[in-house]
Amino acid sequence: MRRLRILRPSVFWLPLLALLWAEPIPAQQAGPAGSPPMLQSLGTPLSPDVLKLLANEISGQVIYNNLVKLAGAPWVRSPQEFSQTFYEAQMIHDMARAYGVSSTRLERQAGDGTYAYPMEGELWLVEPESRLVARLEADPALVAGGSQTADVTGELVYVPPSDREAIRRVSASAEQSKQGGKVALMWSHPSDAVAKSLAAAGVRAVIAFNSRERYFDPNQVVYSSGPYGRHEGLALGLTISWRQWSELLEDLHLGKRIVVRAKARVEKFPNKFETVYTCIPGTEPDAKGVLFTAHLFDGYIKRGTNDNMSGCAIQLEIVRAIHRLIAAGQLPPPRRSIHFLWPQEISGTYAFLKEYPGFADQASISINMDMVGEGLRQNNAVLRMGECPGHLPSYLDGLAASLLNYVWRSNDIIFTPDAPRGRPGGQYFPIPMVEKNGSLDAFRFSIQPTMGGSDQICFHNPSVAVPAIMLLIWPDQWYHADTDTPDKSDPTQLKRAAFIGAACAWAAADCTDQVAAGLAEAASEYGYLRIAQREIPRATARLESADAKTLAPETALALKLLAHGAGRETGALRSIEDVFSGSEAARKLLDSKARQWQFYETALRGQVIAYAGWRAAQLGAPAPGESPPGELERKCQRIIPAIAPAVKGRQFNLAASEEYNRYMKEHPDAIKQLGVSNRQQAAILNYVNGKRSIARIAVCVAGELDEEAPIQGVLGYVELLGKVGWLVLQEAGAPAG
Repeated sequence: MRRLRILRPSVFWLPLLALLWAEPIPAQQAGPAGSPPMLQSLGTPLSPDVLKLLANEISGQVIYNNLVKLAGAPWVRSPQEFSQTFYEAQMIHDMARAYGVSSTRLERQAGDGTYAYPMEGELWLVEPESRLVARLEADPALVAGGSQTADVTGELVYVPPSDREAIRRVSASAEQSKQGGKVALMWSHPSDAVAKSLAAAGVRAVIAFNSRERYFDPNQVVYSSGPYGRHEGLALGLTISWRQWSELLEDLHLGKRIVVRAKARVEKFPNKFETVYTCIPGTEPDAKGVLFTAHLFDGYIKRGTNDNMSGCAIQLEIVRAIHRLIAAGQLPPPRRSIHFLWPQEISGTYAFLKEYPGFADQASISINMDMVGEGLRQNNAVLRMGECPGHLPSYLDGLAASLLNYVWRSNDIIFTPDAPRGRPGGQYFPIPMVEKNGSLDAFRFSIQPTMGGSDQICFHNPSVAVPAIMLLIWPDQWYHADTDTPDKSDPTQLKRAAFIGAACAWAAADCTDQVAAGLAEAASEYGYLRIAQREIPRATARLESADAKTLAPETALALKLLAHGAGRETGALRSIEDVFSGSEAARKLLDSKARQWQFYETALRGQVIAYAGWRAAQLGAPAPGESPPGELERKCQRIIPAIAPAVKGRQFNLAASEEYNRYMKEHPDAIKQLGVSNRQQAAILNYVNGKRSIARIAVCVAGELDEEAPIQGVLGYVELLGKVGWLVLQEAGAPAG
């Protein structure tokens, strides 16, 4: 897939877009003198020499071999892992150390409460024959979450989905059963309400299946949970494969009497967090650098090769490759440090950030890798990139897009006039990035707006505020399943993902003036594509669908959409200042690019007003224009909210704030009176950064959500968060403090 699917803009915008897209690629992006023409179309901020160094050093096979060491097969943890160190954390720590990276350390933090972990589990067929169906050591997803220690022998009965009559029949037969209970065969683990009915009906255990796609892989088992232990008697849930489950159902439909024995031993251990950290130090250690994140595991039970030992092993190879190239003198030490963080997913990341409140301030960008190692064709998938959020605009989006495009254009057969060509006599990748034991899959990728569900959301949090992208492969046919094993991984894909990550990191960490020029070009090119895909069509659609009564407010919102989009892309350009040299040449370059966006926004606003006037004439309505700011807006232009120092990097969830909850208890209608929705509240807080005024935040919220955000409500919500100590409010131009 290409980087962005360009929506066809209205003919109204084409002359301006053609002018803006016609900018030539700067010389530093092209190949060396005398290089084939195809290299000229694969521009990235890095030189071909650096790209070649990284591509040659990074080994997808080494990554694959490390995956086998780290997650060759699922296993039941020993009690020692809970009292000492988890296997994955210790292994990654030791491997990074073995590569000679002396900054590597293993951090431990205690968690709250305890965690239930199954140490044993079995399912036996007792009648009509004695046979082992599943055992935890071989079937790691067997014991459903929530299960208690139990040993249940009983007749197997089928309970169809939402069949209360079937549960009643089970209850009647249970009263006559000499065994004192039944085991229910169900399509899925029950809800709490159904579990209550099952318990009352004498059901003591449930056997269910869970699969991503039961006909694609009938032997996989997805890790599951249920409301066991909440209702007296119903203590245990077991999950088996679709093949095993359907065979039991078939025998029941044939009228066979089946007796099973379901057993499990579940122990509780104190919660804890373990995080491995390492760093490739820069020559300017106090300046903002790059941060990689990849979680060690989702929970203590579910661990998989792709999810997410692939992200960890890929980043481990990035550490090895860059460290070795620097040690060999093939790359200079970077100006900015490159940090690596391998935590428990989300909760472990927040625990680490809370332990080191200023840690995130060391990062200009963050790259999170979650599920990035599986074969694309084998998995019917593409590599996906989720952008930085709109409230944290960054050069990283354009940088990553340029490198994804580089791998695509050089590892696919593309029939277009400007396409790179392979060797003559057949169809070949122009610059193949493949492994001997890997696939020859063409590279496929897509880029989409900000995604959730992994560690990048911790850095999107306004209390942390680091622009972060996510890389993952989706769909994943073995997601959260016991069959997420190394045979699904592809050394070729592992190499490509590692190359993209390493190249992004190097461009940011060693941003020379030449690289800064390439970054500015990549950010601008991506910005023009993005605003053409998103804000321009939305603005056009609003004007086209307006009637005489709504034309004026729709015009006002269209202007906010464009102001938000242009502001986001200007912010992405200006973020290069976090990593560039600061030289006069670099500053002039960025100032020039930013000025282009100012002219672009002015031109877009003029076209909106002109088109709105034409629509007004069509509708017989007064021509709308840009109204001067009123007294309230002028007031809001002077107030700059910021995250309170006591919150910044220390608290991450407003809903967990004692002060906030106390205030809301005392003023239960406070939010309702403001007239801001839940998603508007979240967006308002996201855009607070100590630089944007309340007036600007209102524009950003309206542009991001594509809906009007009343400035009175935005002001009121900001003032409310100031009262509870989450924000501090300052007049523009006033000294900080």
